[in-house]
Amino acid sequence: MLDAVSADLLNVRSLPSTTSAVVGQLTRGMVIVTTTMQHGWVQFRFGGTFGFVSGHYLQAVHDLTRLTGTVNTQLLNIRQEPRAGATVLASVALGASIKTLAVVGDWLEVEFNGHQAYTFAKHVDLVYADNGYYANVTASALNVRSAPHHQASIFGQLAANSLVWVEGDQQTWSQIRFNGNRGYVASAYLQVAPIVNDGTPAKQNDHQDTHEELFDNGLPTATALEPTEQLTPNLILTVAGSKEQRAVAATWNRWGALLTTLCAEKNIDVACAVAVLCVESRGKGFEQNNSDRLIIRFENHKFWKYWGKYHPQQYRQHFSYDPKKVWTKHQWRANPSDPWQNFHGVQSKEWQVFEFARSLDENAAMLSISMGAPQIMGFHYERIGYQSVVEMFNAFCQGIPAHIHGLFEFFDHIMHQHLRDHAFENFAALYNGSGQKALYGRLIKNHNDAFTKLHPNA
Repeated sequence: MLDAVSADLLNVRSLPSTTSAVVGQLTRGMVIVTTTMQHGWVQFRFGGTFGFVSGHYLQAVHDLTRLTGTVNTQLLNIRQEPRAGATVLASVALGASIKTLAVVGDWLEVEFNGHQAYTFAKHVDLVYADNGYYANVTASALNVRSAPHHQASIFGQLAANSLVWVEGDQQTWSQIRFNGNRGYVASAYLQVAPIVNDGTPAKQNDHQDTHEELFDNGLPTATALEPTEQLTPNLILTVAGSKEQRAVAATWNRWGALLTTLCAEKNIDVACAVAVLCVESRGKGFEQNNSDRLIIRFENHKFWKYWGKYHPQQYRQHFSYDPKKVWTKHQWRANPSDPWQNFHGVQSKEWQVFEFARSLDENAAMLSISMGAPQIMGFHYERIGYQSVVEMFNAFCQGIPAHIHGLFEFFDHIMHQHLRDHAFENFAALYNGSGQKALYGRLIKNHNDAFTKLHPNA
């Protein structure tokens, strides 16, 4: 069975006695798989041997949703069955979160892409959340976001009357545990769950607020997306091999199901769509190392077009680019007396420049950035179905589905034909611009070939 440490610090001893040697310590919330109890002492696997702790300082783990599993080895295989020779579904890296469903001997039964899978228990550190409270969802559908703000990406939803464990509150946001990951929801749509006689929380069924449905900031997207729209594919590729193979495998594992559906509608090889996304944004729409904000690229020459030429003196104090090759030598500075700085390639710097430009003219700044996984420029907002660039920006900040649909809305019939013909340089001339068609055409081809090698039947 699973037990969690309820003391701040718990000694692990070599024998079931307070006079035996202390061989280690456990901290509050750490979870152990206990085997036998002897006179109030619990035996469990500790390192390569067995250890003993006082059962008085353990609490049984009844609610697995309050467990956080973290990978403690460099690369951990997720397998189809609980045995060493079973098919590897995927490999996850050090520090990744694992949703634990059960303990099966030396294995953990985990949830992987909505299905049961298995991994070796000793390579996952389990922690049980004992500080917090249960709450019921009062909205018809409540978005779970990666950070406590409306621009954070959505990575899940909670249905009406769902029971969740709240770990803490941050002003108008509540931090919860969702599928083994930390997530955030709007506190206004949670109600503390009453505790019934047996100590378990009760679900609330008599009240439902429909204000927080698909989008908790009230901003609709141009394309209506069903909350059940599947992003991840049933077949997960192992992330290994060359740089291109790792990139396409990771991108496919994130969004393969939706890409397959949309490619079938357009009669395009899914390898082409995967390749374009990998080249444009390394297959990501949000940057974890930048507070999980939308991936953007601020284009100085576009900001000149939409704002600078009307304010040339002020523009030249803060922005510069090569007038002969306008997409190169982009630099900026916040104050005219500061040295010029490069900023492309680092998302925190891209956002610093973007926020500065927004302070000058928000609309022009948004028109001047490429956004999200497909890196579509803001000035293309009408082409992909939005009424304003602000609406496009807000939709892209909501989550990945808007990025994927936006990509396919952006493709015109000529682009479709170039992709069908695998004429990647011709495609890049239209998508990335004629000045960089050779570079981007080659990159797209390399990633297309890498995916075809990994998944020839896609």
